[in-house]
Amino acid sequence: LKGRVQGGTRSGGPRWRASRRARTMVGPARIAKPEVATAAAPAHICYLCRRKLPSAEALLRHERQSELHRRSLDKQDELVAQHKQEVLANVHSLRKQLNDAAIDPSRCAALEGQLRQLLGEYGMAQEMLEHSRTLRGNGGGGGGSAAGATCRRQPTSHEIRVGNLVLDLGAACWQGGKEVQEDRYVLDLDLRSPEGHAVAGFCVLDGHSGSRCVDFLTERLAGQLQTCLSAMPSLTEDNLGQAVLEACAKLDSDFLISARKGEFMDGSTFILGLLFPEVGPSGGASSSQRPAGSCRLLVANVGDSRAVLCRATGAEGKDGKQRLGSLRLSEDHKPDRPDEQQRIQAKGGSIAHHGVWRVFVPGQVYFGGRSFPRWGLAVSRAFGDLLLKEPERYGCSGVAPGGLVIAEPELRTAELDPAADRFLILACDGIWDVLRDEDAVAVCAGQAGAELAAHSLVRHAFAAGSGDNLTALVVAWRPAD
Repeated sequence: LKGRVQGGTRSGGPRWRASRRARTMVGPARIAKPEVATAAAPAHICYLCRRKLPSAEALLRHERQSELHRRSLDKQDELVAQHKQEVLANVHSLRKQLNDAAIDPSRCAALEGQLRQLLGEYGMAQEMLEHSRTLRGNGGGGGGSAAGATCRRQPTSHEIRVGNLVLDLGAACWQGGKEVQEDRYVLDLDLRSPEGHAVAGFCVLDGHSGSRCVDFLTERLAGQLQTCLSAMPSLTEDNLGQAVLEACAKLDSDFLISARKGEFMDGSTFILGLLFPEVGPSGGASSSQRPAGSCRLLVANVGDSRAVLCRATGAEGKDGKQRLGSLRLSEDHKPDRPDEQQRIQAKGGSIAHHGVWRVFVPGQVYFGGRSFPRWGLAVSRAFGDLLLKEPERYGCSGVAPGGLVIAEPELRTAELDPAADRFLILACDGIWDVLRDEDAVAVCAGQAGAELAAHSLVRHAFAAGSGDNLTALVVAWRPAD
């Protein structure tokens, strides 16, 4: 940023015009001016508004409350949005040229290079808009509260030790092309087992039809998980899985109570990771052949967010480095998945393709003083979604109790081998709609840290054409000292 401070030098420090007489003086008078210059307070400048403020507090107050600053942000957003649309038009033009079958191969390579550059500009422009939303403190509100506020309040990095591993966690959350932000994430679900062992938890949540359900889960998930885990006799894979099942059932039941009272149709998916140490029956080291302090990972999925592990394949590339592969640790809950389709139809529901595969109630429902001839959802498992959990309570006949959509998570565990396993990605469907598992791994692998990896993944997904909310959470690890 090129800011000018009146009466100052390029570096922003005070301008001194020392006379020849001053330069020849000796004693305290000779060093008086340099002492003042060294002790000068740093300038507090809003470069966007070209204003100098007297203190850091005044600068912060200006950024939060000043009408001038708000107008400057509006103008900046307008220019960035205009540039973004210009870049997008150029992207479409280049893609049209690349689809020309008669194009010369050398010309094709040049156009592909230009396209990559433009897509990078497109992602950077959106990143500026997302940063502006954070500065404004709104994130695109909705649902009776500041939607996106959870993403803004949550830290974007976290570190914790579990067993003999130190975890580095980072996250990025963009509103993207949608009018409201309904994604959330939690980096610091730091739990304790009955024996006192640390269990690191982290999750990505993707709300729909409003933000009440996703905010409810974000606020209560940690406490409910800890309550259920503390009730277990010890930390084992089975006990931890049971605690997750009980916590999810309780959270969904509690939200449905409030949904009936308030006539809410909100829902949310989630993908949860819990990394825990292997311990023996007495709470000490595990009896397995793995080193003491080795860790395991439990993934719990409800919906179509996804967990992908980066693992070295053992093969070497041309550069002598190990090749990295992707291992999916969850399966999307889509209505057309054969087992999910069978469960839905056994309850009297139906599935149909309307843009994407959706689960539908079999008939008309009445809710909140309105009639819905057909109500559906693009995932087969979710929290909330009262009309698809209890359609029989709202005038729909031909459906059995038990829910067409359920909130029971599918669980999967994996041993972590720090020598081969490099990092874990949790991300919402806005990422996976446009990027393959191996593409996401490749994007994150080249970054210096989990937080940068998460931001890079979100930016790549947006540049690849995702119009959804975008949230990515990356977990890396290293041996503890």
